[in-house]
Amino acid sequence: MTRRETRRRVLAAATAEFAERGYVGATVARIADRADVAVPTLYSAWGSKRALLRGVMAEAVTGNDAGFDDADRSKIVALVDQPAPDGATFIAVMCRVYRSLAERSSVGWATYRGGAAVDKDVADDWQDLQQQRRETFRLLLAKLPDDALRQGLTREGATDTAWAIASPETHELFVQRRGWGYDRYEAWVRTTLTAALIADGAAERPRGSDE
Repeated sequence: MTRRETRRRVLAAATAEFAERGYVGATVARIADRADVAVPTLYSAWGSKRALLRGVMAEAVTGNDAGFDDADRSKIVALVDQPAPDGATFIAVMCRVYRSLAERSSVGWATYRGGAAVDKDVADDWQDLQQQRRETFRLLLAKLPDDALRQGLTREGATDTAWAIASPETHELFVQRRGWGYDRYEAWVRTTLTAALIADGAAERPRGSDE
């Protein structure tokens, strides 16, 4: 087995372990057993449980377990085509991209939240990832013309609003705790962001939003 194959096998095992047990409950020994490799082999391939968590998140977001960089962020931004016919359409496309990332990143988001509560290094990583997520929204919303934003709303205000609404926290509340499907969650994010950001945006109420 090549080193690359070993890393991929261990990463898949770690994803399953984190999904079942969270960061605190997951053990390197059990991850190695799931991957059918020796513990020293796991450490040689990845170095630590924390590095595995970072790899799980990087793989989910970028398809590359090596980590994040400006090129990865640019690829995400490029998924939202420009120019959009109008602000509401732009938000709809952006929310479709966010929904895709949320589905892929749900295990990583939940694991990071749990790990951040007990491990300072994981908490620092999580804060860094949150700031990278905010920067991605800043770059995305820079594509909107000034007159597409609600009157009085600054670019920084729009960025913070999108960062808060389309976030791991709302995903946890609605999808994980309330059991919303992703179609319903995407519709809520889209209509909420449209109403909050777009001039004269009429936010369509998500079906069943009062349930």
